[in-house]
Amino acid sequence: MKVQVLYFGIVRERLGRKSEDVDCGDGTGVGELLALLAERHSLFALGAGSIRVAVNREYVGNEYRLKAGDEVAIIPPVAGGTGESRVSYH
Repeated sequence: MKVQVLYFGIVRERLGRKSEDVDCGDGTGVGELLALLAERHSLFALGAGSIRVAVNREYVGNEYRLKAGDEVAIIPPVAGGTGESRVSYH
């Protein structure tokens, strides 16, 4: 299955890309996707040790199971915020 991964903040800057399509197995968990991205891009060495993940604009945990066509946002920590659980990006 294919998901679209969106990168934000320092991860976007260091990878030099906004997004990419990633092929992964059916029912892949967010944690498994992060492990794949860590291996592919040294994701955690990019300053993203405390990243948050949103799927289809909702924050999820590592156990969340992805579906084909999901939009996965990789969001490194930032200062400030409202603490709301919805994500807005364009």
